[in-house]
Amino acid sequence: MHKKIKLSKSNLLLKVVAYVVMGLLAAMAILPCLHIISKAFSRGADVTAGNVVFWPKGFQLETVWYVLTKTSFLNALKNSLIVTIGGTAISMFTTITTAYPLSKPSFKGRKVFTLLYVISMVFFGGMIPAYMVVRTLGLIDTYAACILPFAIVQFNMFIVKNYFEGLPEEVEESAWLDGAGDIRTLTRIVCPMSTPVLATVSLLYAITYWNNYFHAMMYTKSAGMQTMQVYLYNIINNSQEFAENLASGSNFMANITSEGLVAATVTLSIIPIVILYPFVARFMVQGITVGSVKG
Repeated sequence: MHKKIKLSKSNLLLKVVAYVVMGLLAAMAILPCLHIISKAFSRGADVTAGNVVFWPKGFQLETVWYVLTKTSFLNALKNSLIVTIGGTAISMFTTITTAYPLSKPSFKGRKVFTLLYVISMVFFGGMIPAYMVVRTLGLIDTYAACILPFAIVQFNMFIVKNYFEGLPEEVEESAWLDGAGDIRTLTRIVCPMSTPVLATVSLLYAITYWNNYFHAMMYTKSAGMQTMQVYLYNIINNSQEFAENLASGSNFMANITSEGLVAATVTLSIIPIVILYPFVARFMVQGITVGSVKG
C-alpha cells in the first residue's frame, strides 16, 4: 500500500492560502454574474428598491420576454452570429493557410513574409485610413465590413505556426511518400493533429468577433445591421427611456425597470458564448502552452 505523504506545516499553510485566494478570485468572477442574472428575473419593485443581491426576488419572466419580443435583440443576435461564425471560419482559413507554409523551412521567402507579419502586428496605419479603405471598397454597413478587416490576427497566426513547427516531420514525410500533396497533407494529417491549438485559436477569434463593439459601431449605420455589442450599448444608454415609454403606454408591465431591462439583455447576450465555451475549454491551456513554446 502507498503511504500517504504528510504535508509540513508550511506546505499546508501555503495550500490553504492558495485555496482561499482562488476561492476569492472565483467569487469575484461569479458573484457579479449572479447579481445581474438575479436582477433579470426579479420583480421590478424589488430591483428598484435594491433588494436583489444574488438570488431573484419575486421570480418573473416578463422582462426577458419583453427583450426577446419587443426589442431588436433577436436581430442583433442574428447579426452577431453571422459575423462571429462567418468571421471565425474565414479567419481560421486564412490563419491555417498562412501558418502552414511559414512553418516550413524550405519555403522560399519565409523570413521576409514572417518579418512583414511582425511589422504589421507592431505598426498599424490608424483608424482613419482603415475606415477610408472600407468605405472606398463599398463595405460600409455590411457584414463584410465587420469581418474582412480582421480576417487574420498575426498573434493567432504565429501561435498556429509555432504549433505546426513542433509536429513530427516523419508523419508528413510518410504522407508525401504515399502520394499526398500539400493540401491533402494539411487537411488530413496536420489539422487533425493540431486540434488543440486550432480549437483554442477558433475560440479566440469567436470571442473577438462577438465582443467587437468599436469597429461594428464605426462600420455599420442602420439599426438593422446592429451587432449585439452595439445593441447592448444602446440599451444601456437608453434603458430609462425604454422603461418610461413602457410605463406610460397602454401595455404597462410593472416588472420591467431600466435596471432589469439591462440585466435581462446582458444575461441573454452571454448565453451563446457560455454554450460554446465548454466544447473548447479543455483545449485552451494545452493549445496556448504548446503553441507558444517555440519562437
